[in-house]
Amino acid sequence: MKHRVSGEGSSLPPGNVQPRKKKNRKLLFQISIIILPVFIAMTTAITIAMYSSTVNGFLEAQNSHLDYILKETTERSTYYSGAELDWYLTLWEQDPQFYLQSSTTAELQSFAAREYDYESCEYIDWLRGLPELASNYMGKVSYRTLLEGIRYETEDKNYQQMFLIDLREPYLGMVICEFNLHGEAKTLGDKYEIDLQDHPAIRQMLEDPQPTAVFERVKNFPSEGNYYIGYRPYIVDGEARAAMGIVYSWSVFQDTMSDTVKKAAAVSIGGIIAALIILQVTIFRKSVSPLSRIQKIVRRYTENKDSAEVEAAVAGIKARNEFGLLSDDIADLAREIDYYTKENAALAGERERVAAELDMARDIQSEQLPCEFPAFPDRTEFDIYASMTPAKEVGGDFYDYFFIDSDHLAIVIADVSGKGIPAALFMMMSRMLISNYTAMGMPPHEVLERANDSICKNNTRQMFVTIWLGILEISTGKVTACNAGHEYPIIRKPGGSFELFKDKHNFVVGGIMGKKYKQYEFTLEKGGTLFLYTDGVPEATDAQENMFGTGRLVEALNRDPDGAPEKLLKEIHNAVNSFVGDAPQFDDLTMLGIKLL
Repeated sequence: MKHRVSGEGSSLPPGNVQPRKKKNRKLLFQISIIILPVFIAMTTAITIAMYSSTVNGFLEAQNSHLDYILKETTERSTYYSGAELDWYLTLWEQDPQFYLQSSTTAELQSFAAREYDYESCEYIDWLRGLPELASNYMGKVSYRTLLEGIRYETEDKNYQQMFLIDLREPYLGMVICEFNLHGEAKTLGDKYEIDLQDHPAIRQMLEDPQPTAVFERVKNFPSEGNYYIGYRPYIVDGEARAAMGIVYSWSVFQDTMSDTVKKAAAVSIGGIIAALIILQVTIFRKSVSPLSRIQKIVRRYTENKDSAEVEAAVAGIKARNEFGLLSDDIADLAREIDYYTKENAALAGERERVAAELDMARDIQSEQLPCEFPAFPDRTEFDIYASMTPAKEVGGDFYDYFFIDSDHLAIVIADVSGKGIPAALFMMMSRMLISNYTAMGMPPHEVLERANDSICKNNTRQMFVTIWLGILEISTGKVTACNAGHEYPIIRKPGGSFELFKDKHNFVVGGIMGKKYKQYEFTLEKGGTLFLYTDGVPEATDAQENMFGTGRLVEALNRDPDGAPEKLLKEIHNAVNSFVGDAPQFDDLTMLGIKLL
């Protein structure tokens, strides 16, 4: 039969149909290549998960069973009190071979002559008072009784191996008694070489002795092979004195679990294969075609940035699924991109303006603080230096120093709550109030009281400031100071070391209206140094969230305790930077040092 041309409504020639089949097979093959690793990964993960779940479930059940057995066994096989057990173990540790021997007639006679009166004393006291021969008899008889108890429990419950080992140094690993159904057992005095790194359960009993069972999987202990062991400690005076152990071969566990894992894995893998085949067909029919069209629309938009063309193109995608929603989202996105491209152009200029204003604010703030050194070139009685490094463009810390009269120098350091522009504005107001009231000749406590009331009147944002204010009488070195919730000052006496001076703290300024403040006095001798700082110094934090701390601060100051204030501050700044490393600065760093010459 001849084929007619397609324009006449006939079927296409075989030569035109075959390439399309090859194309479909190629795409299907590509999808299969993508899904195959997923299938392998899922199969592997499920198999591992099932094996792990089965092992864990089996071991949980086995642990519960072993815990019960160990509790019953230890109570039946060893009925001694803690002190009595300790007494017997001490005997057996000292001369194991002796207590493996049979009792002599002399030992029996000595024991028989020492009857125990229940009303006269405690049993342990009676044991400790036995003469040597009677003590020997008790040690031998009790050991044989204990060994028979272990043998009975092992045979009765068909355990593979059961043992009691010593846990006290230097006898760690010494066998007290042992019974093995399938081999030769160790006897009293034999010893297992135990490395605690290989025995987490034994290490746990020693570190945290509890009257419960612990478990571990070990290799080549107590003999060649892999074993699962449950232990239960005997606790004497809060310490693990010895431990009862029940041994299972790990191969027994594996044989028990093997059939269950294989059956469950076969069912799961079969289900995964069916699900993956359905998934493959669904992806091929529902995803490839609309995704290809969306890809072309996106590429077209990257070339011409025409959101109207995108909107018209996506209207032709009729898929009633996420791809249909995605096409609508792409149209919306194209419109949003057009809009925000225009907005970003305008915002770029605004950001530059804000950056310039922040730079100006930082310059204005730094200019308000004394920053020229030496501060008072004509005054040779003292040397003063200060610095502030804000965490943001502007900060909330400030320092100040100024003469009230020719013999009195006011020194201020403060830290405003918060950071950034609000803290900077609050700082400027606080500094102005402190400066004005101090210049009027008021004592430190009155300065802080008045500043506190002024700030509290309109403090709607509930900000506050910690302040250390001191007035130094240069001629005598007397300092009258008041601390409003600020860091402790650090003082060095002439020829001595820097030490933290734990002065009396008052409440912060700006917290409570009408708050009263108390001041105190101390003397800064000639050659002595006063160091002040804000909490940004001791609370500087490294990448592991460790703080610099006052200890490191005092240590850094004492590397050159007689150094000039400028050198000291730079050394502290370098020490903080070295400690913090690459971690960001979270708080302002402000320091002030003054030394009487």
